[in-house]
Amino acid sequence: MAVSGTAQSLENPEVDAFEAGMVQQGALELPKGRKTTQIMNKPSSTMTAKSTNVTLLDLPPEILTHVLLDLPFTSVVACQGVNRHLQVLISGSAELQYYTHLGMYGQVNNPRSNLSISERLRRLITRQRRWEELDFDFDKIIEVPSGLDSSATLSTGVFYAADTDGTFRFVRIPNSLDREVKWRKVHTEKEIISTGTCVCEYDLHVLITAQPRTIYMSVAEPRTVHEVQIHLKRLSTGGPHPDVQRATISFETHAEFGTPYIFVECAGDNLLLVLLDYSVTLKPEDEVYVYEWKTGEPKLALCAPFSSYGYPFFLTTDIFLLPNVKNGELEYWKIPQSPSESIPLRPLLVLSLPQLRSGNILTTFNGRAEPAPSTRSCDATKHFYTDPRHAIAIFCLDIQSAEFVPLRHFRLFVHRSSLVGCLDQIPTFTSLNGRPEPIPYDKWGPSVCRWFNADRGSWFEITFGQRYITEAGTEDEPLTLIDFNPIDVARVLAAEKHRLKAGASHEDGRRVDRNEGDGCLEEWSLVDNGSEYKGENEQVPLRTHETSAPGILFGTPTEKRETYDPPREQRSQAKAVIRALSPLNDPHYCFENTVYSSLPYTVRSSQDMHGFDEILLDEESILGVQYSDLGFVKQIHVLHYG
Repeated sequence: MAVSGTAQSLENPEVDAFEAGMVQQGALELPKGRKTTQIMNKPSSTMTAKSTNVTLLDLPPEILTHVLLDLPFTSVVACQGVNRHLQVLISGSAELQYYTHLGMYGQVNNPRSNLSISERLRRLITRQRRWEELDFDFDKIIEVPSGLDSSATLSTGVFYAADTDGTFRFVRIPNSLDREVKWRKVHTEKEIISTGTCVCEYDLHVLITAQPRTIYMSVAEPRTVHEVQIHLKRLSTGGPHPDVQRATISFETHAEFGTPYIFVECAGDNLLLVLLDYSVTLKPEDEVYVYEWKTGEPKLALCAPFSSYGYPFFLTTDIFLLPNVKNGELEYWKIPQSPSESIPLRPLLVLSLPQLRSGNILTTFNGRAEPAPSTRSCDATKHFYTDPRHAIAIFCLDIQSAEFVPLRHFRLFVHRSSLVGCLDQIPTFTSLNGRPEPIPYDKWGPSVCRWFNADRGSWFEITFGQRYITEAGTEDEPLTLIDFNPIDVARVLAAEKHRLKAGASHEDGRRVDRNEGDGCLEEWSLVDNGSEYKGENEQVPLRTHETSAPGILFGTPTEKRETYDPPREQRSQAKAVIRALSPLNDPHYCFENTVYSSLPYTVRSSQDMHGFDEILLDEESILGVQYSDLGFVKQIHVLHYG
């Protein structure tokens, strides 16, 4: 099918077209004298009145809409900016607007939703605006049963923990102000030592129990192993899950464990368990198991030396990532398609972290990326949901050295899609022991990663999608939200250029140089300004840019923004963007060489001050947790954004 006046009229069709689309959408402004290139708005020289050739624009709007929906969302945005006919079609189509907004916000449409496309679009834009302005639509306090342990977990809208008598409790985080908040108990004959969920797709609740059992290798050699049981429940009812063939999966540990600690992750049909024991007396091997939870069939089992692994997560539904604490590496493991499939018992790929300075030891290396990959849509109550492919992965690292007493804490961020992209670097050769040769950090990391210093360890539940909520401090302070969505970065850059073009001034009255917007706007650190661990040259916020930017939102022109009510108290936002290759500030020389990273991000801080002991992040809400003097969970404060 011919398209008249195509790329011949563009010097750089991809860049110019996309930029033109951003201009049309209100996200970018061009310098004076520069015009966007128009294509397909003039008839080709080969098209005459007598010609019977049919161009793309001759198609009926309904068919043309379906054609556009098969393109990447960036191409649809570009088309809107370079052709008047397409601009009218795209801007007037709720379906195409919804499609482009889903892509820009990192969301996926839920085909099970019973809402109209226009209503889904309205809710999507409203929710995004609330997150951008940290303007929650309601807040609610959840009272907590007494004695709830502080080692609680948040997963896909469910907060759960054990109390002092071993009873497991959980509560669904409310998504509306009038929704009833009710704590539920889970009773088992044996003590629950770990749990996991796959709520959205399967309403699955995984409960792990373990009971010690003494076996005798000989009369003089008793050995304690554990019988581990995986109970597969339906979260909404508490009964056995209807999709499983076996309600309970049982296996026995190979090693002699004191008290096993079990990490649980679920993606698609695969259930991943990593068994650890931090007992320095027994030092059992780490054990890793993968089961097909619907059938109960084992698909993978492996062992590693004592204290090798940290918390894992899935990259795809059949590839998971194991952080190797001993080696400072990320191991990619492939899951067989079926229990009968035979694959080599070694990592598919290994990525190295930056080398530590001699004498330093990596003591903690845990990873997380939420939501997990899935093979099906959410239930109908979610009209759209976060795209797992582009979720940000967080790695929490603790480094110890004989030269300094306190642990040094770091955070490493990288998109799941970037980690999946590293699979293109699978080596064609392996080392003598059969493991793939590790790929050095300098070969894979600087362009896709972002490193931060941190002043303490943290809970894991501080990322969801591409957002990250910084850890709570010791005093009342604003909420600080970091967003790694590249489209959000582009919006903030556009707002900054708009501010510079408007002739803004510094706080001291100096006029802003227009060239200031072309460099690195600001470096930023997770280390608290008053932290006792702050080094002599520790990085602190240098400056922020006040940017409410009501019209800087892709697909939402300024005049349309006037239909929204202004936020209550949080219109002003402090935003910062990192764009340059930046060195990690390492004042205590934890690493052998300078560590570079360049993943861009934005920072937003609320106007309200909060005094939470812990801050957690979910898809729809920010949770502030407060503890009692005895260390039990006392109260959960829900700030809901939609």
